[in-house]
Order: sequence, then C-alpha cells, then structure tokens
Amino acid sequence: MASYVRALYEFSGEPGTSEISISVGDVLQVTRTDVGEGWWEGKNKNTGSVGLFPAAYVEVMSAVEAKHHQQPHVSQSVSDSHHNTGRYDSTADDYNDGDDWEDDWDDDNDTYSEIGPSNSINSKITDKPFPHSGSNYDNRHLPATPNEDNSLPATLSGNNTSTLKKSSMFGKSSDSFILGLGNKDKLPDNELVKIVPNDTYYQWQTNEGHSYSVIVASPKKESKFKGMKTFIAYQLTPSFNNISVSRRYKHFDWLHERLVDKFCLIPIPPLPDKQISGRYEEQFVEHRRVQLQEFVDWVCRHPVLSKCEVWYHFLTCTDEKVWKLGKRKAERDTYVGITYCWAISPPEKQLLQSFVDSQMDSCSHFIHMMDVSVRNLLAISNDMAKKCQSQSKKEFQRIGDGFSDLSKSLAIDERRVPSGNKSLADSVSKVGDIFCTIGQHFGDQPKLDWIPFSDRLHIYRGILNSFPDILSTHKGAMQKRKECERLAAEQKMSNSQMVDVNRRTDIVSYAVMAEMTHFRNEREIHLKQTLKSLIEEQIKFYTDIVSKLQDAYAQFN
Repeated sequence: MASYVRALYEFSGEPGTSEISISVGDVLQVTRTDVGEGWWEGKNKNTGSVGLFPAAYVEVMSAVEAKHHQQPHVSQSVSDSHHNTGRYDSTADDYNDGDDWEDDWDDDNDTYSEIGPSNSINSKITDKPFPHSGSNYDNRHLPATPNEDNSLPATLSGNNTSTLKKSSMFGKSSDSFILGLGNKDKLPDNELVKIVPNDTYYQWQTNEGHSYSVIVASPKKESKFKGMKTFIAYQLTPSFNNISVSRRYKHFDWLHERLVDKFCLIPIPPLPDKQISGRYEEQFVEHRRVQLQEFVDWVCRHPVLSKCEVWYHFLTCTDEKVWKLGKRKAERDTYVGITYCWAISPPEKQLLQSFVDSQMDSCSHFIHMMDVSVRNLLAISNDMAKKCQSQSKKEFQRIGDGFSDLSKSLAIDERRVPSGNKSLADSVSKVGDIFCTIGQHFGDQPKLDWIPFSDRLHIYRGILNSFPDILSTHKGAMQKRKECERLAAEQKMSNSQMVDVNRRTDIVSYAVMAEMTHFRNEREIHLKQTLKSLIEEQIKFYTDIVSKLQDAYAQFN
C-alpha cells in the first residue's frame, strides 16, 4: 500500500523550483523520502501537483485512513506525472546516480533548520516547525514534530535517523579502539597527526610555514534544470594556489558532515543556520557569506582540520569526475570517529590517572560555564541589535519629528513678523533633521558591531556544544580501561595487553587535552580580537553621535 500523509501546516512552494504548495488538511501520496534531509516528494491528491514538500509539515496517516485514498492506478499515474513535469528531463539519470556534484537536490533550497539567533535579525520567524537539519552541529535546537514518534513506518523514517548519527557514535564506540580492534594499518607519516608537549600542557603539532587563508567572496545566484532550480554559489580562493572554486551551501553541508563523522575528538565549527524564507535577498546572502567566512577561517587555523584530505578536496577540486572520486573516497573513509585515533601519534610518556582526571573535571566545568555565558551574551547581542534597529531608531526619529513640528509652528509666526536675525524655525528644523539622522545611525549600527559579534558567538556556541560528546567519548574510554584492569586482575587479560590498553587510552586523553589547548589559544587571539572589534565600533558610533549632538548645539550659538 502506498504511503499517505496529511498536511498539518500551510506551505508555499518557492516559485520556479520543484517545491509544491500545500494547505492544511491536504492529503499527499509520498513517492520519495530520500530527496534530501528534511524534504519528501509526493503528489497532492487535492491539486494533482507533484513535487517537494517539508516532511515536518505533515503527519503520516494510519493504514485505515490511507486505504480510503488508495487507487489501483495511482502508481502508474504518479509515474506518468513524473514524465509530464518539467523537472524530470534528461538530467534525471545523473541526479539518480546520487554522486553528481551539481545534480543532488539536497541543497540549501531543500534543507532548513530552526532559524538561530544569528539570523533572527534578518529572518522572518514563523510559528511552524522547520524541516529537519541534516547537519549534526546543533540538532537539539530542532523542534519536535509529529513525524518523530517511534511508530513512524520504516519506509518514511529514513531522514529522521540522520539526526541520531552523531550521538550514536559515542557511548561504547570507544571500546573497539581501546581493545585494539578496527583499523591498525600503518599510515604514511604525512597522514599522522602528532601531539607534542608544551610546558605542562599538550598541543597539536602546528604546521610551521604552511599556514594559509581562504577568501569566501562573490556570491551570485545561479540556476540549473533549465531554470527550475536556483541557488547561490560562493567563490572560495585559497592563498596557497589562488585558484577559485565555486561552492554552494549544500557543499558546505556535505563537508561539515564529513568532518563531524571523521573527527569525534575535535569540535567542528558550525555552519550558518539554515533559512526558510528570503534566501535570495541580498542582505541575507551577504550575511551568510560572512558567516561562511567565519567557518572557513576557523578550519584554516586548526592544525589538524586545515590539512585533512577532505578539506583540501573541498578547496581545490574543480573537475566533476575528480570530485566524484574524492567524494566517494571521503564517504568510504575507514579512519572516522574513534577509529581516527589510530592516526594520532602522542608523546611516549604515560599519563597519570590523577592528572587526567583533574584535567577532564576542570574542562567539564569550564565548558559548562562558558557555554552558559556565551548563550547569554548571544541573547544580549541579538536583543541589542533588535533594539537599535527598531526601538532606538524609532525613538530618535520620533524626537526628530517632534522638533520638525515645532519648527513649522515657529515659522508661521516668523512669517508674520520677519526678523533680520537667524531664523529660530530653521535652527529647530535642523535639530530635527539631526535627530532623525541619529535614529538612522542606530538602525544601521548593528551591522558593524552586534551582528558580527553574534556571528563570532555563533561559532563558539557550536564549538562548545561539541565538547560534551567529546568528554563522553573520553569517559567511555576510561570506563573500558577500568573493565580491562578488572580482567587483568582476574588474569583474563595479559599484562602486555593491558599495557596496550593503557597506551590507547592515553591517546584519547592526549587528543582531548590537545584540543583544549588549541581552544585556549584560539580564545586568546580570536575572542580577544572579537571583543576589541566590538568596543572599537561602539567607540566610533558614540563618537559620531556626540559629534552630531554638538552640531545640534551649535545651531543656537
């Protein structure tokens, strides 16, 4: 029996795309659930239109309800309708291959998550649930939907499992590595990641003389499938070769998923929150470019992420066939998750358990406290931006209008009795204009201070969100070592095996401490620069306001 769903919310499809509009109560026959994370394809039984709709906007109908809508010819009619829609042309074969760089449908038009604080200034917030996000960096912000219950049929629940992908990586996932299972092949030296001592701390070995930067620029609207699918493409130019590559948001999303899968002990910076409306507006596109630049900058500064193979592939590949090969290779990478620890080369020194415990306890406490403070500051910065753009702007423009009305009344009497002195009405009118200008400055100012500050905090929020899973992985490794110690005490494990277990557990501990050291170094430079920029812009702003008020004062000299 075909699968049917009922629309819970109204959705308006984007004109010129494969999206269809649905109304509350519409019944849709689901034809595909693997279109993209958070989107399904189906036929609207009320309108007969076939296309994409957000899975979070519908609920699965019971078998009894669906039976009433089942028709013998429905499969054939849906198949025929596929051939009658402009979307299914000669490019469909490439799309169905699933590996095409440009023909996947799960792009930035098709995947959305809850609009986060960093986008709240420029975005239209609705009270509808947002389709599921395929990325793993902040899924806990996604609202619950009627489609997430355990009773969902397996044929329709595939997209929901992606949100569990990262969390399932943890728990007992460290057991295989601690026990010496999985990949143990000797890696080339250039693929090994070294951890070196630094005073009383440990850090990733830096890429001396190999630092580089990447510029994200020139976003422009492009299309495919004879104009039926539109998207925004960004140009990325690495400093090590100065060759630009074109990347869409969905490409960043794919990269982010690969990095999250591969590096379970390294927090991956978050991408910009996905958007459900206004995604082609110039202001939004530019804001997203800035946020993508923040993501790229963070990866470039990381001594491990900046030299990993999938990242270089993302930055340098311009040939579609080469891309497909690299894409398949990255998706079949066996050194992912806890298995990546086989690629880590730490110091030979065995770590004291008391030292490791104190480091992890301190780290856990710090991460919690900083997470709370960053979220608080993020809320404050968004409130300040909203206040400046609306309340403060309106207040000063209201003052200006008040002075303007006063000047008009004064002008009436001045016309009755002309005076050779400077017109008071003109002076008051200029003061009104100055206050209106100050109001406009308040409205424009967040683009220079509070919004960039929010973008930086968005990065920190995503990084901090990853640390609990990292600490959970470390805790799992330590628990497995304790089990091995018990087995060794019972003579069920040899001493040589126990030595290897301790060594592999130390690798996990070294990696967590090295990442904490890197995060500390980033804060010393990156966060300091962020706060300095915010205060500098505030000084410029209020200096300009004082200057304008002095001009207003001078009108009465």
